[in-house]
Order: sequence, then C-alpha cells, then structure tokens
Amino acid sequence: MAKLIDEFASHGIVLSVQKKQVKLINFRMTQATLKVSAPKHVCDQILTDAIRAKIDWAIRCHRTLMMKQSHYETLWGEYLDVAEWLTIHHKELPTHTLKRLKQLSKQALITWIYQDEIRRRMPSLLAKWQPKVGKQASAIRLRKMSSRWGSCNTLSAKITLNTHLASYPLGCLEYVLVHELCHLHHANHSADFWRSVENAMPDYQYWHGLLKKSKR
Repeated sequence: MAKLIDEFASHGIVLSVQKKQVKLINFRMTQATLKVSAPKHVCDQILTDAIRAKIDWAIRCHRTLMMKQSHYETLWGEYLDVAEWLTIHHKELPTHTLKRLKQLSKQALITWIYQDEIRRRMPSLLAKWQPKVGKQASAIRLRKMSSRWGSCNTLSAKITLNTHLASYPLGCLEYVLVHELCHLHHANHSADFWRSVENAMPDYQYWHGLLKKSKR
C-alpha cells in the first residue's frame, strides 16, 4: 500500500483508504483526493489490486478537475463555497467581524477564511508536532507569499506560514510546519536536517511531493 500511496502522490493525488460497513469497494475522486471505502473483511491484497486498477482513471479525473480549478477556490483540497462557509461559521464570529467581511472583495475574503482556518487548527497542530520535533516556535505568523511555503527565524524561533497552504490538503500544512520547526535544530537543508524531518514525519515526502507539483 505504501508504494501505491507514493505513486498517487507522484501525480499530485492524496490516497485515502477507510474500511467500514460497506458491501463493495467504492471509489470517489475529489479535486486532490481519491477516497476509497472498503468492506472491513476485504483482504489487503484484493484491496491493493482494486486500487491499482483505478490509477489511470484517477489520474484522468484529477487532470479534469485541475483544469477546472481556475474557476473556483479550494479549502483543505476540496471545493470552497464561500457563502456556505459563512453560513456554517457565522454564529462563531462577532458581529463587527461579519460586517467587515461583507465589505471585503472576494479574494480578500478567501484570504481571511484561509487565515481563520489555519488559526483554528494551529493549537492542535503545535501540540501534535512540537513534541515530535523537540522544538517550540515562539510565534506563528501567516502571510501571503509568492515563492515560499514557509520560513523560520532561527534566532527568535518565529515561524511564518503561507496563508495559501489552507487551499491544499491539511497534510501539506503539517509538513511545512514540521519543516520549519526542524530548522530550529538545523538552520540549513543538510542531510541531518532532512533526517530530523523524516524522524518527526516519516511520510513527509508524500506531502512535499504534492506541494512541489502544485502551482501557487
């Protein structure tokens, strides 16, 4: 299964497999993810063969969806319906914030949503990854960046993350966070640095590959 995951990642596709109470193996392709649900009793070899048989189909679907990407925005790798997002979250937002959001342009509103989504997740992500890396950030900043996914000031331990990471699957944000935290061990991209990344996040190459293939 690990080889399959890597093969899908090489085409910019996240492979998500779940065993649940279903009768047949089901496949659903979203923009960035092939979601597979399989019966709990199915053996791994049969499941692997079934997924492998869907590789070409998944690649075709992915390319078609990517061609349409310019027509809409994404959140965590899925279609973002801005109106629906506001409907879901409006009760959590102060009245003055809602009034301000209504005055923003569409792109500015999407950027605000990205920042809000990342901020909501950051406490749990830091609690998850800082102990694994063995370093702590003094602050997390969010910025729109055109040429970087993140940066780390090793003197102040302040980490800056690209707001646009919220448009990709969550694992991409986690990878960049781990990457920057590891710079607090090694202020370079030496072999020791990459070993520290792999020790904290063994599947980092999967998420690194998705970002490398993408176009900001």
